[in-house]
Amino acid sequence: MRKKHGMLAELEKIIEQFSGEEVMKNVMKGSEDIFEKTDAKKKASWMKGAMERLDKLVDEGTRFRIMENCGYNCAKMNSRALGEAVARRTKFKTADEFIEAEQKTPAKGTRLSREGNILYQYYTPQSYGVKCYCEMVQAAEGQVSPTYCHCSKGFVKKLWEAVLEKPVDVELIQSAISGASECKFAIHI
Repeated sequence: MRKKHGMLAELEKIIEQFSGEEVMKNVMKGSEDIFEKTDAKKKASWMKGAMERLDKLVDEGTRFRIMENCGYNCAKMNSRALGEAVARRTKFKTADEFIEAEQKTPAKGTRLSREGNILYQYYTPQSYGVKCYCEMVQAAEGQVSPTYCHCSKGFVKKLWEAVLEKPVDVELIQSAISGASECKFAIHI
């Protein structure tokens, strides 16, 4: 028997933790047919529907917490990316020097700007020909609920906390899968 997609197994646990078993079962309907090698369009279609169900069944604050926790898990699973950012940071004496360097030479598909104590992190997945960096919604048709993007918010939070070695607050300003040309996060440092 094939195992459910790992990201969906995590989502299932988190939904149940924050909203209970009944809500989890409703949101996760059909997930038993989504595996690691499932067609990208089928994955995206399922996830788009799951976010619509989550939006209908759960209050805004709780669903954002659910997805942010998914982002925290994603950061753990992608610890290499966080480790690379931390390694780049260690080459600079101060966080300000690091931020300046990141602004001058951003990785493809990203950019960074700063206004005082707020960093603006931008993701431009279209530069790679996709709607989102997350494989679960890359092939989505139409717009996906911005609820989903709170996963990226959680990832961005963990990334900057690791780099700056202190807590940060992150706001999701806009997202590409919800109709914007790029994703934008405000990181309050």
